[in-house]
Amino acid sequence: MKRAVILLCMLLIVFATLSIAQEKKAEMKADPGNELKQSIERGKGLFIDASLGTTGMSCNSCHIEGGMKAGEMGDMKIPPFTLVAKKYPGYFKMAEKVMTLDQVINWCILTPMEGTPLAWDDQRMADLASYVASVNAMKSGKAESKEKLKK
Repeated sequence: MKRAVILLCMLLIVFATLSIAQEKKAEMKADPGNELKQSIERGKGLFIDASLGTTGMSCNSCHIEGGMKAGEMGDMKIPPFTLVAKKYPGYFKMAEKVMTLDQVINWCILTPMEGTPLAWDDQRMADLASYVASVNAMKSGKAESKEKLKK
């Protein structure tokens, strides 16, 4: 009888542990929409962060108001972001070659900002690319994100 009680208690402990583990696993599942939103917000912060380079410049130095307005780099006009994610891979005039969006971001960090390029698996690269891809400066002057365009 004692053995049966001990076995029953052990089974209850095992089932309780499994149940708690399953609940925690369910809680840990990420919400993809929320994860993207957080990535875009982090990217927005990085966009204005001059610490990515050594010149005191940030992405926002050339891409005015977060890419919403036209900017300049020297005598070169830089257009606002308009569905940038659809343009890359594509020809990047300043580098005179076809590049991906990540490569363009790194070109900007390396060249005008004189910083260290980000690794392809660096979360900051994903965050910057998420932000840049989310910006769409419309010709009317209204800025919309991809989320608004989907609605």
